Order: sequence, then structure tokens, then C-alpha cells
Amino acid sequence: HRVLDTNNIDDLYKEFKGFELDVYFNIEEDCFDVKHHGDRSDLKLSEYFKAIEDCDSIKLWIDFKNLNLENTDISIRLLSNLCAKYDIKSDVIVESKQIHLLSKFKKAGFYISYWLPSFHYLKSIFNIFQIKNNLIEFKPDVISMPYSSVSFYSKKFPNYPIHCWTNGMVGEDDKLKIENLSKIQSVRIILTDFKKNFLK
Repeated sequence: HRVLDTNNIDDLYKEFKGFELDVYFNIEEDCFDVKHHGDRSDLKLSEYFKAIEDCDSIKLWIDFKNLNLENTDISIRLLSNLCAKYDIKSDVIVESKQIHLLSKFKKAGFYISYWLPSFHYLKSIFNIFQIKNNLIEFKPDVISMPYSSVSFYSKKFPNYPIHCWTNGMVGEDDKLKIENLSKIQSVRIILTDFKKNFLK
């Protein structure tokens, strides 16, 4: 989860099959900035890819933070070119809440992950119809959510692969919760803040 510093890659590579990173499209410089929220970044996605020694042997989950109408087409072209350079397109999944724009990445040959709203007892009852329609219309490869929403969405959409995150869960008691998550058939990827992969 949130591997934004290339200095951490070598150690984490020994433990995990893939990394999640946050990117913002920088329209002024025509590039992707690797950063979370409004934090300043000196690291470009092109530099990130270059820093991974065996780039074609690792999976990358790219959380596209500012996908919008203005940057969709240009970001698809740029990411396609970057992935072609390192031959990693089949090892990259692009995630966003903007499923109507994200679907363009799917048409361009990327795997896509539709970030669903966090479960809320009242709101989710109303949201579920729109989500279902989006799944039918745009056919994302997976759906993604916080671990607290997995129970709800895995029942509503039992045939959809799930990617989830367990932000802040770093205690010994949390290991059992994560292990139980891994036993849910539809859960395919779990992001963790642990530095060691205790599920190996």
C-alpha cells in the first residue's frame, strides 16, 4: 500500500508480488506525478518505472487520483507509451472512482479497477443500483474498496473479483483479520501496511 518512494522498492520486492502507488496527472508538464493528495512530488512515474530493477516481474496497482475529462485521453496515451517501453501493460491495473472515464483505459487494453464508495448502511442501499448498472455497462475487471466494505460488496456482487486495502492495520490482532479476508473467494488482492508478507 502506497509505495511512493523508490528507496523502499528493493526491500518490499522480496516480500510482495506488487505495489500500489498514487499518481496525479500533471497537465502542465505532460507527465504523471507520483504522490498522495496535494503533497509536492519530485518523482515522475517514468522515473518510478525506471527505478524498478525487474519492472516486468512485478504487479502495479495505479490509483489515478485526478482522472477527469480534460486529462483522460492524454493520460491513456502517456501511460500506454510508458508501459510499452517496459513491456508491463499486462501487469498494471488502473484504479479510479470515475468509471465512465476509466472505461476508456479498458478500451485501450488496460486492466481497470472500479473504486466503489465505502459501505454506509443507508447510502449503499441507494448506491447499489447505480453501481450495478455501471458494472453491466462498463465491465471493469475488478472492484476495489476498503476492507470494511468487503463483506457487503462480496455478497452483492459474488462473481466480481475484489481488491481491497487495510490501511492502518499493523497490529498483531490485525493479522488474523487480514488472513480471514484472504480466505474470501472473491478477494484477489489485499493492500497492507505491513512490511513483511505473513501470508506467504
